Amino acid sequence: MILFLPILLLGLLLAFPALSVRGAQNGLLLWFHVVLPTLAPFIICTQMITALGGAKWMMRPFGPLLRHLFHLSLSGSYILLCGLLCGYPLGAKMCADFCRQKAISKKEAAYLLAICNHPSPMFLLGYVRAQLPAPAPAVLLLTCLYLPILPLSLAARHFYHIDSCNATPAKNTTPHTAETFSLENAIAAACETMVIIGGYLMLFSILVVWIQEFPFCTPFVRALLTGAAEITTGINSLCSFFHDKKALMAVICAVAFGGFSGIFQTKSVIQGTGLSIRQYTGWKLAHAFLSCLITASLLSVPAR
Repeated sequence: MILFLPILLLGLLLAFPALSVRGAQNGLLLWFHVVLPTLAPFIICTQMITALGGAKWMMRPFGPLLRHLFHLSLSGSYILLCGLLCGYPLGAKMCADFCRQKAISKKEAAYLLAICNHPSPMFLLGYVRAQLPAPAPAVLLLTCLYLPILPLSLAARHFYHIDSCNATPAKNTTPHTAETFSLENAIAAACETMVIIGGYLMLFSILVVWIQEFPFCTPFVRALLTGAAEITTGINSLCSFFHDKKALMAVICAVAFGGFSGIFQTKSVIQGTGLSIRQYTGWKLAHAFLSCLITASLLSVPAR
């Protein structure tokens, strides 16, 4: 079965070369114009902060709150904050990096992976909000996407047996030291991650074009499949099919889940850590369900 899939994909590439080229171009342009300039600087900067020991200083205003609210170590709190602010898949990458270098335990890394890998507020309030057919308040979008982190953290804390609000790292408190820090190494690591992300965006953008051009798909099925495959293109497709509140519900669900492209990107950055992509996918499905539930509840409140 595993061998059959790439053979099938190769056959589709050869059978529909024009569509495949268009999809590849769409994915690479999306990567070049949106993902690369917004994510690569964050990856480089977070590695510089970590290597130079700035995480402890940076977490002074937020550390106590995050540590007691989510039962995280100082390093775990830093990962959560960066994951919330910087977007896919930086949260997962930092979980993996800190876990490999024994700055956090594997148990805490698995717990963090359930709650720290999300679209950034910039993506949500910039791109997503602009695509919606009806205006949506920024507070509503942020609440629907980020509020489910609280119940998910309770469930994940119980699932992974995180008991202490000062979770103990495995060995080190920081993954690097200033003596071993190299800006060139940080840039090289960022480039490696960005190339992998670009490859997945290209492949899933080809899949999106195939879905959009498949003659036997209804518009409803086409919109759902596109939204599940890759969120950036999928959001546009969902907003073209659904309207008003239904569009907001569909978009929030897709963004909270992150798409299969986001799952494969996450899988690529956690390789070699022992962290489970199946468990991560389950947490993302739970997040999408809770986001839809909160969105439906807030939209049902009559406007004054």
